[in-house]
Amino acid sequence: MKKITLFLLLFFSALLAEPSVLTEPATPVQEAPVSEPQANSAEEPASNIATLFSSVNSGLTMQFNNLPSHPYIGEIIAVTVKLTPVDVASGNIEYSLQNEQGMRIFSETPRRSVKEDGVYDTFYFLVQSSDVRLPDITATITSTGASSDALIGTALVASALTPPSNYANVLADKFTILNYKTTAYDQDNNIVIFTVKASRCNIGNFSLSNAIKQGFESKLPNVGESQMTYYAIIPNSEQSLTFSYFNLQKQRYESLAIPIVVDDDTVSTQSDLSPTDERHTGLKVGGSAVVGSILIGLYYWRRQKYYLIASIFPMFYVVFALLPNQQICVKKDAPVYLLPMNHGTVFEMTTEEEHLEAEKEVGDFIKVHLNENKVGWINKRDLCSH
Repeated sequence: MKKITLFLLLFFSALLAEPSVLTEPATPVQEAPVSEPQANSAEEPASNIATLFSSVNSGLTMQFNNLPSHPYIGEIIAVTVKLTPVDVASGNIEYSLQNEQGMRIFSETPRRSVKEDGVYDTFYFLVQSSDVRLPDITATITSTGASSDALIGTALVASALTPPSNYANVLADKFTILNYKTTAYDQDNNIVIFTVKASRCNIGNFSLSNAIKQGFESKLPNVGESQMTYYAIIPNSEQSLTFSYFNLQKQRYESLAIPIVVDDDTVSTQSDLSPTDERHTGLKVGGSAVVGSILIGLYYWRRQKYYLIASIFPMFYVVFALLPNQQICVKKDAPVYLLPMNHGTVFEMTTEEEHLEAEKEVGDFIKVHLNENKVGWINKRDLCSH
């Protein structure tokens, strides 16, 4: 009996000391570290997708590059932003520009330069006041919707110029007079017409301080290269038309002068300020008259008819050249143009139906002589219908 009791005690002691496989399986303890990796593997794809989209939205970076430090009022300044990575240049990029002050956009479409380290897009603004704030700029790739963080515009202080009295109200890197022409406008004044090419210049602000009347015949504003055709009526006592502009590259005022050399002819086209010279018409008529007279003399001397026939041509030219110009009827309130252009400057209106002396035609325009020895151009549509 004692042996049986001892055996039972040892048996129950063994049960309490070593957990039984049947009563207390170790699987939960061993499977716990296995089950945790399984849960992580289920969440991993979602985490990777979130990381992918996060990199798309933050992958487009933008920064200002080479900002102007001391602009002038009236200057066209360049504001360049650098975008990375370089492959964004293959897509369409839209910009949002907001909160600028003291300036206005001069060119809506930026100029792009692609380099190894990024894409450089340059906007141009016209400075209008001394207190300037650059715009806040955001870039968006339209194909993916990825956007950059907004670049916050900084504040600048623009300087005001103290120009000379003949300042023409323009700042430019270059300002070049291509050609010019002066003709008599009336008994007391001349009209000067000239063409100009300029770079980084708000050419639409050009104006002269000493002109009686002035204006644009045409203008093509552009950041890289602007061009204009301009006219000015000045007293005929002036020996030159002088004005100055501010050279942005040299940081100083430069003076330009157009010598006044009055031409008998008027400007015939916008693009050609040196039309065919007609000042030798008198010499041509005189020479033709002399040749015709010699041929007629030879006919009377030698009595050969071909001299008489040959004299017909020079004498016909003399008669044709000396014939008075045709008179044309012009309607009341018809505009008289400075140049033969549909959108040219109108410097006078007919007050009544008038009969004017016509000289020549250029396209749809007829050159006419007005009172006080002035010359202008009438569109053919303004001729009397009767």
